[in-house]
Amino acid sequence: MAKSKAEIDKEIMYRKIMPSSTRSQPVHTEAPSSVSNMDSAPSPTSAGMADALRRSLTTPVQMRENKDSVLVNLMEELVLTRLDSTIQRFNCCRCDKCKKDIAALALNRLAPHYTVIEGNREQKQKEAEEKYASEVTGALVQAILVVKKEPRH
Repeated sequence: MAKSKAEIDKEIMYRKIMPSSTRSQPVHTEAPSSVSNMDSAPSPTSAGMADALRRSLTTPVQMRENKDSVLVNLMEELVLTRLDSTIQRFNCCRCDKCKKDIAALALNRLAPHYTVIEGNREQKQKEAEEKYASEVTGALVQAILVVKKEPRH
């Protein structure tokens, strides 16, 4: 059964936008004449995407592990330092899965605050704790209530 040009165009556009979701379906090697003015770059392969992901991940890690300075999300540090004490207060499950769920939910509620720490890490963390303590505690409490209501284990 022949498809109209509009249907073919939608399929090609979807494959270009979402290449990973169409892996099991065959990819047309020739584009119809109505799509010839679009960029003709081939859709990325899974190996190419994996290489690009590896390259993008190595740069931030190298930036974070510089000997002189460290790139830190202060909110992440605060959430992780307050996590156990807040969980104990609310008598919530302390398994690894629940802790990670709580931390993820809390961090998604908080705006990230990145900074470069050179030297005294504890001083910077103490300043951040004074400034963002109520925000972090509120986000943790809300996350604990969500996980306590519907744990994933």
